Amino acid sequence: MRILIYSDAHSNFQALKALFDVEKFDKALFLGDIVDYGPEPAETLDAVLNQSDFIVRGNHDEAVAKNTDCGCAPEMHDLSIFTRDNISLKFLSKEDIAKLDSLKDMLEFSLDGKNFLMVHASPNNILNGYMYGSEAEMVWKSAKFKKFDYILVGHTHFQMFYRGRIINPGSSGQPRDGNWLPMYSILDTDQNQIVFKRFTYDREKTIGKLKELIGQNPEYFGRLVKFYTGF
Repeated sequence: MRILIYSDAHSNFQALKALFDVEKFDKALFLGDIVDYGPEPAETLDAVLNQSDFIVRGNHDEAVAKNTDCGCAPEMHDLSIFTRDNISLKFLSKEDIAKLDSLKDMLEFSLDGKNFLMVHASPNNILNGYMYGSEAEMVWKSAKFKKFDYILVGHTHFQMFYRGRIINPGSSGQPRDGNWLPMYSILDTDQNQIVFKRFTYDREKTIGKLKELIGQNPEYFGRLVKFYTGF
């Protein structure tokens, strides 16, 4: 079975459209943050809901659904508020927001004989934790998570495969490592293999749509464009 694992689309519908065109998969797992930052939240929400077999909500999905603070990193906090107010909440219908609100924070399930745990950030801090070295080690060692063959997380926007069990596919819509190519991973359960991939898409469409919406705010527009062009 080929399992697509992807996360942190952040309203970049053009990227998701390219991902679904380029990759073949049997099941798709999405690890949260459908909305904020990008220009097409409604289209991105539809794409994730239509293509994914398992979905958890992220901190930005929670913020839009419940009108709460996203609790994101200080350097991104003002951007998230600005795009939430000027894009996400403008273009998502009440029905769309209800769909975000209905998403689970954590999922446990089995696929092809493997046990999975899915959360957006960390099993110890579901929406706002950061699964870097020490946190990943604590989760890997924890007796309460030993039953899971794979623990899937997003949130950091960086790819990670930790000790054969913890997978972060990186961001499918807003990379933050200086490379504009979005990221995802494929877990092949037949081969017992995880492959991390990046892909190209029509970023000019995303940038153009963003310019139409917030081009009158050059500071915010300029900071966001860096994620789509590399920096």
